[in-house]
Amino acid sequence: MKAQIQVTLLVAAALYMGWGLTLVLAPGTVHPLLSLGPYDSVTTTMFGAALLGMMATFVIAAYDPEKEIVRASAVGMAFVGLTAAYLVFIAKSMPLSLYTVGSLAIDLVCCGVLFLSEARLDFAAKRRPTARGRGKKRMALAR
Repeated sequence: MKAQIQVTLLVAAALYMGWGLTLVLAPGTVHPLLSLGPYDSVTTTMFGAALLGMMATFVIAAYDPEKEIVRASAVGMAFVGLTAAYLVFIAKSMPLSLYTVGSLAIDLVCCGVLFLSEARLDFAAKRRPTARGRGKKRMALAR
């Protein structure tokens, strides 16, 4: 399960790194792929920097996938993915293209895999009896 979480986080990191670097290094070129609105170099570059920051979080989480950072990463992906879905399908301010829909699908699949993997780990941990719980049962049986 740990390997699945690590691979998922690295896939998400690669996606966010790709978009982040292109938005920081070539914002004017990439802007038409992401927006139907007017070009603003500051906003576009800052969005790229934010994606790079999230990418760094995913890489750190993949190195040592503790529950809290994995869940925080999944929530961040959910916010980005649901916002992009709204902008593409409802507000229609993002172009409906292979790049946007493909990135959206990868983002939401990674988010879902992380949430479900963490839920499975929690469920397995709750089903597994602890040493403290076994001791109480033994003492109750001895009486």
